[in-house]
Amino acid sequence: MMRPDPKWNETFAPFPDHVTVPDLIRAAVDRNPGAPAAGDAHGRTLTYRELDTASDRLATLLSSVGAGPGQYVALYSGRDVWAVVALVAVLKTGAAYVPIDPQWPRIRAERLLSELDVMCMVSGPGQQRAAQRLAATVASVRGVVCPGMPGEYTAGAAIDEPPLVDLFDYIAEDPDRLRAAGFNTRGTVAYELSDLEAYRQHVARLVCAGAPGRPSVLEIGCGSGELVDELSGAVGRYVAMDISPASVGRVLARHGEDRPWLEGVVGPAHRVGELVSGRFDTVVLSSVVQFFPDVEYLYSVLEQAAGLLLPGGRMVLGDLIDPDEEDHAGLALPRTAFRNIAEVLPAVSRVAVHNRDAEVLRGALRHRFDVELTVDDPESPARTRTFWSGADIDAQPARPPRTPPSPDSVAYVIFTSGSTGAPKGVTVQHRPLVNLMTWLRRVYGVGPHDRVLAVSSFCFDLSVFDVFGTLAAGGYVRVAGDAELREPDVLLDLLAGERITMWNSAPAMLGMITPFLKLRDDLDGAPLRLVLLSGDWIPLTLPGEVRAAFPGADVVALGGATECTVWSNHFLADEIDPAWPSVPYGVPMDNARYYVLDEELSQCPVDVPGDLYIGGECVALGYAGDPALTASKFLPDPWSPEPGARMYRTGDRARWWRNGLIEFLGRLDDQVKIRGHRIELGEVRSVLIRFDGVRDAVVLAVPRPGGKRLAAFYLADGVGERALRDFAARRLPGHLVPDDLVEVSSFPLTPVGKVDRAALAELVAGRKGRS
Repeated sequence: MMRPDPKWNETFAPFPDHVTVPDLIRAAVDRNPGAPAAGDAHGRTLTYRELDTASDRLATLLSSVGAGPGQYVALYSGRDVWAVVALVAVLKTGAAYVPIDPQWPRIRAERLLSELDVMCMVSGPGQQRAAQRLAATVASVRGVVCPGMPGEYTAGAAIDEPPLVDLFDYIAEDPDRLRAAGFNTRGTVAYELSDLEAYRQHVARLVCAGAPGRPSVLEIGCGSGELVDELSGAVGRYVAMDISPASVGRVLARHGEDRPWLEGVVGPAHRVGELVSGRFDTVVLSSVVQFFPDVEYLYSVLEQAAGLLLPGGRMVLGDLIDPDEEDHAGLALPRTAFRNIAEVLPAVSRVAVHNRDAEVLRGALRHRFDVELTVDDPESPARTRTFWSGADIDAQPARPPRTPPSPDSVAYVIFTSGSTGAPKGVTVQHRPLVNLMTWLRRVYGVGPHDRVLAVSSFCFDLSVFDVFGTLAAGGYVRVAGDAELREPDVLLDLLAGERITMWNSAPAMLGMITPFLKLRDDLDGAPLRLVLLSGDWIPLTLPGEVRAAFPGADVVALGGATECTVWSNHFLADEIDPAWPSVPYGVPMDNARYYVLDEELSQCPVDVPGDLYIGGECVALGYAGDPALTASKFLPDPWSPEPGARMYRTGDRARWWRNGLIEFLGRLDDQVKIRGHRIELGEVRSVLIRFDGVRDAVVLAVPRPGGKRLAAFYLADGVGERALRDFAARRLPGHLVPDDLVEVSSFPLTPVGKVDRAALAELVAGRKGRS
């Protein structure tokens, strides 16, 4: 039998292994500072000089917060030029960036941020509030930087005061006591007066617990005055503050002229330190926090309230909403966010989180919780800063940070689906990135004349080339916006109108626009010259369809693994044999080696399928925080001339062809790719079986017209599809939520007793599936 020719892995090529990605981008700036570097759907374009200056300023700010070698900074952003600035800035600090998709369930994002000890987040302006909530919840995150938010953040600018005044005036003037107190305005539970009485007694007990005999109380957000009424005979001084003049007026009028113990103050919560004088035993905010615009506003109010307390005084935050237990449009924070609050407010010495007695309170009230914050020294230092806007970045000097990365520094961590049910964070250093970029320039001529249409998620490693590969070559990155990505015609308009020369995506993404190619007569002159496809099977007809519309385009099939720095093999699909089972994987790229091995880790003969391993400069450092998994997947490379070299066990099946090309045969395990996303079916199953009542589940990638779809079959007693889907959607990103959820009475078995997955797939073969 023919053995693989050793020459097929003779891929050595020199590359500048002493430099980093920021070094390559800085060189591009020096070559042509006025050239366009990045643009977006909002009409913003940055030149190389502007990108360099903006990323230097942001990097300086991030460094002052603590970013540097060995640290992780999360990107939590929309698709715009500020995201590109942020990615470059993080690398300049020597830290690694971690993309977190804003569409992921909050629980998943929290877990990944926490596991990596991410120290800071960079958000887009549309994601700022959600990023602040995550930062408040994850103890390692010191704050959020929002380069796309112009001007300085102020609490006053965070709210639109006149509409709020009108809203709360309207509520306070309602003749119905329950509605005036905020009850029965939404939801399915019809509250009664007894519920209102129980609630105000509950808060009153919290206010009085541990307080002096007749405490002085400041209530921020007094509303209709229910708590004022409850405490009227038990306090020495009571200040009722509200943004609504109608609320304060009604409270004062109800208690008449003889009320020396009661004062009224009209104004928003963020002005409490300015509008209220004196010191208090207790400051209470009950059913108020959920109406605050964001976490930064909450911190501002609490800092001012702490300064109004007597030593040993308390802030009582009542009726707080946990997003895990209740969907609410307002500010909802899990209990962890309040347990972490002493890290932000030095004046807070103790934090107590109180759960509620479900037998006393009904409806949503029983799921909510209360918090006590004790302040021993109201004169403590100012709170720790946790938010920085564009104005803060602009105030920084435009110079590179003092701790730049080295070639061995980690550049990014991108998560892939994990077979154990937990995502795996792949850590990639600068050196293999530089090797990849050098190869692309040498082999496919990527250079300053190129303009890429960036269509991949920042959480998908194809985006690494879009941003850094293009910028390192001096080209232009046009970031496609979310709305543009949903419209095939718009993407074609961009290809033609913005003189795009490079397309890089999974085949399914390109397949979305190919049906429209024949309907356009304005594409002949489009300069598209390079189409890079990877991440899934490439239909044999796709390269021909592309060349028919764009005659000057080369279609390149690429492959590899996230664990091997985006790509490590390539095939120029200029001629397709219709008898091929698929477009070949191709040949290894510069400084990469491919092995097809048997169970004994011996090389398989040509044409014999085996397990695919990748070695060389492209191999990643490993999995963040998981040395055991790293050791099991990254093995010593016995064929490498370099001592200590490793090879990555991909979990793919492949074989060598006699002409030196590699054919990809599919996954070794139940890891699959659907619409360009790599999915471990075990991760999906591990979530489904955590649902109460689900006994077991099988998850499959089922072939359907238009590509594979995810289907799950489960054993349960009376578990509805909608409930299970909602449960999964709260814990998995959208592409991991099965298209089909099918309850079965039993799993069909093969003759050897294994689950017959083919028979299960037949159950959904005729369905159209969830769109």
